[in-house]
Amino acid sequence: MELTVDENLGIIEKEYSIVVDNRIREDVSAMCNLPQGIKEKGGAERRKNILNMHRKGYTLEQIAECVEKTIEEVEAVIRKREPVLA
Repeated sequence: MELTVDENLGIIEKEYSIVVDNRIREDVSAMCNLPQGIKEKGGAERRKNILNMHRKGYTLEQIAECVEKTIEEVEAVIRKREPVLA
């Protein structure tokens, strides 16, 4: 279950009686957005790996198997239709 920043802040205030100031608000916001940042970084890393394998002569099938994506997704990255796979 994913909660919004405001929902998390509400829990912190009501259930734990913690006063929420700007520093806490920023920290909670960063923590709530962490999964998206990780996902984006993973997608960029996967794209880099696909392009490296392609340059080294791997077949589309081999690349797709290694990165656990479809051949079509791999082709899209190579043709730059799809900037990042997440």
